[in-house]
Amino acid sequence: MQLLIEAGNTYVKVAQLFQTGDLELLGRYPSKKLEMVLEPLLEKGINRIVFASVGPVEVDNSIQRIAQLANIPVLQVKTLRKDFGVKNAYAEYQYLGVDRWLTLVAIRQEFKKPTVIVDIGTALTFDVMSDDGKHLGGWIAPGYQLMMKSVLENTTKVFSDREHSETLTFSDNTADGLKNGCRAALLGLIEYGLKQAKDRLGVEPEVILCGGGVRHLPVSWAKHYRHKSELVLEGLALYAKCR
Repeated sequence: MQLLIEAGNTYVKVAQLFQTGDLELLGRYPSKKLEMVLEPLLEKGINRIVFASVGPVEVDNSIQRIAQLANIPVLQVKTLRKDFGVKNAYAEYQYLGVDRWLTLVAIRQEFKKPTVIVDIGTALTFDVMSDDGKHLGGWIAPGYQLMMKSVLENTTKVFSDREHSETLTFSDNTADGLKNGCRAALLGLIEYGLKQAKDRLGVEPEVILCGGGVRHLPVSWAKHYRHKSELVLEGLALYAKCR
């Protein structure tokens, strides 16, 4: 059994990969509690740790140290120029975030067709991939919460008081105006990107929505596209099985 770790700036996701190929998400934990989370897991017959990190180097070092103390091999997955049928668009390929890379790799195994992947978390990432696995580049923008925080922290008379509704309409008060304005910014970016992607690809792409921030998109709009979760862990699982 292998342990998979997706490490971010504040949280880590941990999953088990069984010899059958089944993947089980164990949970999402604060990075500061990583050692406390891993110690009992390493007593369950883990034969390798496979991880990817977009967080601080301290988290990477902690994983390496914990694995070394437990005498368990560890593989840190990093972005490559080409692998699993995906060709990186970046000239300096190592600067494409490994989370985006693993998402592309995971999607490529399932969809052998032109694809757009929209992942919304703290940031929104928008990536385009052709039917032959060539990454055509993408965008990075603030996610909903980051946009909200930026406005609230830099203004004195703008505020927010509750969750937004499912619809996206013009608002008659400041709180809803801010929330719907940020949601409209996300949606506008995505729709403009989809038009550009269609022009570049020459066909309508398969559109994949993922990440917790998808809930901020209008339900009536988002229901027309595929929703996927845990794509980074799926990409890690491929590396754990094949590398």
